[in-house]
Amino acid sequence: MIKLKALTAYLIDRQLVAPEQLDSWTEQVSLDLIWKPDVDGLHMANMRYRAVIVLERFADHPGRLMALLGSWLENHDADRDRHELPAPAFAIEMLDNDLADVEISLEFVEPQYLAEDPEGEIQAFGVSWAFVPFDLWIAEHGEVASHGRA
Repeated sequence: MIKLKALTAYLIDRQLVAPEQLDSWTEQVSLDLIWKPDVDGLHMANMRYRAVIVLERFADHPGRLMALLGSWLENHDADRDRHELPAPAFAIEMLDNDLADVEISLEFVEPQYLAEDPEGEIQAFGVSWAFVPFDLWIAEHGEVASHGRA
């Protein structure tokens, strides 16, 4: 649940509410088994889950919250369309004219990888494997080379 952890830290850093007024958790976790070799190892499965983020006594502009969330998703979850994930949903409970409790629900898909390891505890296809935590790396710069020239 790397994406939820990263998004939660991002929203806390934006100081939309005090850190103790922001909570997040996962619901409805499912695992789609794939078992396909990949450059990162054996792509065992995709974990799909619903993330819930709650901001209590939110007094900032709702447009700012939506823009920050949209921006984070654009920069850190580019495969949303490929996985046909629904748009984030907002449930808002007004406490008074200036304060609201906001609940954001959104879905994430995170790949799960295994690496071949003679000491690994996971047995599949007659081979021992170890679980490999997948880090979300995003290229910020790149270079294309042709026949050894950049």
